[in-house]
Amino acid sequence: MSFSEMMSSARGPGVIGMILGLMVLLGFGCLFMLAFDEGFQGGKSIGSVIARQREEIANYQEGITNGQQALDKSPALLKNSDELDRLQRGSKLRQDNITQLITRIANAKTDIANRLKVYENYKDDYRAYARGKAKGESIDKLETVTGAVYKNVTIREVTAVGIQIRHDDGQKRIPFEELPQAMKDRFQFDPSQKVKALADEAAARSVHEAAVAVADGLADQQAAKDRAKGVEENHQKVLQTIAIKEAEIVSLKQDIISLRQDMSRASSEASSARAAGHIHIDRTSNVGDSIQSKQNRIAAVQAEINQLKFQP
Repeated sequence: MSFSEMMSSARGPGVIGMILGLMVLLGFGCLFMLAFDEGFQGGKSIGSVIARQREEIANYQEGITNGQQALDKSPALLKNSDELDRLQRGSKLRQDNITQLITRIANAKTDIANRLKVYENYKDDYRAYARGKAKGESIDKLETVTGAVYKNVTIREVTAVGIQIRHDDGQKRIPFEELPQAMKDRFQFDPSQKVKALADEAAARSVHEAAVAVADGLADQQAAKDRAKGVEENHQKVLQTIAIKEAEIVSLKQDIISLRQDMSRASSEASSARAAGHIHIDRTSNVGDSIQSKQNRIAAVQAEINQLKFQP
């Protein structure tokens, strides 16, 4: 039977349908074999591929979760970064300010040193003028702080050590420490200059004594040298001791100035506290005691200096 006859007969379509169905079943069987046969897939089954892809999907999901957590933290990290930048800028600004302040302090110190030098030069010029002008000046009566009284005084010379005078009973050099405060201020007494002047005098005296010893003979010269050396050494020790004590007095006076300033502040604070009705511990009494103690010490040290100056 031909194909056209089969299609025109009653059984034709059924036979053709059955053939087509068999062909479809055969095709699905081949596909199933290809899908589940490891030989056709290079040794990998569908199950293993699915498992591997499931693992990859899990890794991707974990990565997504970690990424989301990192994103959640990013605002705080950005905020910390901004704060760090702000602190760094502030630190840089403060460092620049510190550098500027250091420079200004150094310049101020230099300026102060220069001004002090100018001031000291001015004081030296004033000393020379005031002391030179006083030469030949007459004073009816001169009373020292030790109670000594000199009448009909004529000032012969004013030096860094004191004043050289002529009076009714003879001549006398009165050291600055014994002069009234007004004369000290007028002639600008400086203890350091006195130390140097005394040292120069001692050196000149030593030279003179040595020259006299040479004129009197070799033996006397050696004796004079030895004596001069001993006198000089002793004198230098006395001068050093006096200088130390005078420096202590200067330091004590500076402390008293500071304490008086503290007392003034303490008194002001106490007055302000009382005016405001606050309880306040008045420190002026303690500061006053400290001032009195230092004043007593100054008097004691001054007495020691006077004793050193007039010791035989």
